[in-house]
Amino acid sequence: MALKAKKKSWFNISFLTVVGAIAVMAVVSAVMTFAHFQRQRQQTIELLVEKGTTLISSFEAGLRSPLSMRTEKFGLQKLLMETAQQPDIDYIIVTDNEGNILADSDPAQVGGKYGMDLDIGALALSREIRWRQIANPQGAGTFEVYRGFSPQERFAQDSKPTQNKSKNIKTGSMIIFVGLNMMAIEKADSEDTRKTIIIALILLLIGSLAIISLFLFQVYQLARTSLSRITIFSDALVKNMPIGLIALDDQGKIVTCNEKAQAVLEVPCSNALGREALSLLPAPLGKMLAELPASGGFLERDIQLITVYGKEHIWETVAACLMDEGIPAGRILLIRDVTAIRQLENEVAKSRHLNAIGSLAAGVAHEIRNPLSSIKGFAVYFKERLSGNKEDKETADVMIAETERLNRVISQLIEFARPLELKKEKVQFVELVNHTIKLIATDAQKNKVAIAINVAKEIPVVEVDPDKIKQVLLNIFLNCVAAVKDGGKLTIELAPREDNLIVIISDNGSGINESDLPKIYDPYFTSKPAGTGLGLAVVQKIMDAHGGKINVESTIGLGTKVYLHFPLTANKDFKG
Repeated sequence: MALKAKKKSWFNISFLTVVGAIAVMAVVSAVMTFAHFQRQRQQTIELLVEKGTTLISSFEAGLRSPLSMRTEKFGLQKLLMETAQQPDIDYIIVTDNEGNILADSDPAQVGGKYGMDLDIGALALSREIRWRQIANPQGAGTFEVYRGFSPQERFAQDSKPTQNKSKNIKTGSMIIFVGLNMMAIEKADSEDTRKTIIIALILLLIGSLAIISLFLFQVYQLARTSLSRITIFSDALVKNMPIGLIALDDQGKIVTCNEKAQAVLEVPCSNALGREALSLLPAPLGKMLAELPASGGFLERDIQLITVYGKEHIWETVAACLMDEGIPAGRILLIRDVTAIRQLENEVAKSRHLNAIGSLAAGVAHEIRNPLSSIKGFAVYFKERLSGNKEDKETADVMIAETERLNRVISQLIEFARPLELKKEKVQFVELVNHTIKLIATDAQKNKVAIAINVAKEIPVVEVDPDKIKQVLLNIFLNCVAAVKDGGKLTIELAPREDNLIVIISDNGSGINESDLPKIYDPYFTSKPAGTGLGLAVVQKIMDAHGGKINVESTIGLGTKVYLHFPLTANKDFKG
């Protein structure tokens, strides 16, 4: 009886120790999870503030640009309405320093009041970005970014015409509010929260099981029954983990893997157990395991692998060495497909880069174009004044030509940096080609280049932005004419194929080096002494915006072919 009581007391002490250890792990896990949620919230706020700031800066840059629409109320209202059509924007509002709505993405709200719960007068004079989160009874919450709005020219109309007259709004007397829809972010946060909690619980459970196993192992009678349950539970847990897991013993053979890990193995997990890991794992993973230090530790890196379906994926991989009292007891691999995450990171970096280029372009346009116009005006004046002197006249011509070339460089830079806003309409593509050919006719005659157009019997109507597509054709035509020597030929072919209109532009010029072909769309890459390197970069950007694509084939000494693929409209109208 005494022996039985002693056993019971020993077990009670062990059980309390296990509970205490699990409680400590639970507290640590809760703290880490809370810290993760705080970081996640801060990153979300920073992302939304940056997006709202970019939109506000884009509005100001667009209204300052000499190529933008006039800063009339109708123009600003139209710009707000068009921008707010994006699915992630709830509204855009511009008010004066008294809260009167001057322009709104919802025209019905113009003339009303907004932001009266804020210090409107101070906000109108501040350039500091501010934000707040607003509940939206019709759906997801709205994240509102706002600050003082300062384009070059302002206008406003009183919300109550019967009380006040229209008046010009001076710099620093307007406020812009941008409401961003948080549906997608809230959904992503909810999903990430769920996964984080699941992983925290899983880790807590695994740790708890490890602790329980150590203590139950000391009690031989209880260990035999408990070990079976723990094994079954652990197998199910590993099998259903949201990340891939591959465990190796000290001989390098696979002892455990789950379904998520099968994406990097050459055989199913059931056939991989007991086999050498290096014979089944891709070379980068095998190399990572081999680099693990024998004294313990772990390695973490991103690895690019091609799946059995031929697609390249990026895997976040963690390899660790398992130690048993200082003796290597095996190795473990944890893998997670982060392709979409890395792509999103690249898109964010690219967006920041384009925003920087846009700011640079606005500065260049403001600081260079005005004096450039004066230089060109003086050059034209001296050309007319010195028309009797041939040498001076030629010098003035060179000044005018170089000024125009510099102006084209600035225009291409601005065009490349500015977000595209397409104004699509149904057009006959042949008309766009004919109009663009007229623009290069002088250069073609000067270089003795013959132009031929081959048009299929029936050409479908395409829905495109005519001005943008003319720019695409002009950039390509000018490249072809520059590459063709005297007596060369430029050929344009139009033909429908399946769901696309194919435009083939070919020349028999000097061609492009094979090593240069992958770089021809890079900004500022050019093989021409006087080239800007932005022509094909702008072409690719416009084609992507239309949902089309461009392919270039070239052979040195034989010429170049450019293939433009344009998606056809749903209702295929044909020109006979």
